[in-house]
Amino acid sequence: MRFRRVLAGAAVAGLSAVSAGCSTGPTTGVLTGTAWACAGPRVAVHTAYLTVFRGSDRVAHAELPGGSTSYRFVLPPGQYTVTNTGVSYNHPNATVVAGETTHVNVPDLCK
Repeated sequence: MRFRRVLAGAAVAGLSAVSAGCSTGPTTGVLTGTAWACAGPRVAVHTAYLTVFRGSDRVAHAELPGGSTSYRFVLPPGQYTVTNTGVSYNHPNATVVAGETTHVNVPDLCK
């Protein structure tokens, strides 16, 4: 009987070790690219005001000095709209996948 208890305990301990080593994987992805400041013909703006929407909800915002510059957001998987106008067009231009990097360049749409 003692042999059965030891053997059963070893099997459970081995199963626990296997379960503890399992990973569900990444739960976020990276959205990155280049953004240009939104400037009109008479206005020189040197900061890009970048907004990320999921549907009509604003989920991220960044001020990027220097005109044309790189941005990086870590987001959950889904479809997003990245804009420098502060308005969601409800036309997603980025799909974020867990564990992957998505590149979207945001041009100056205000000219």
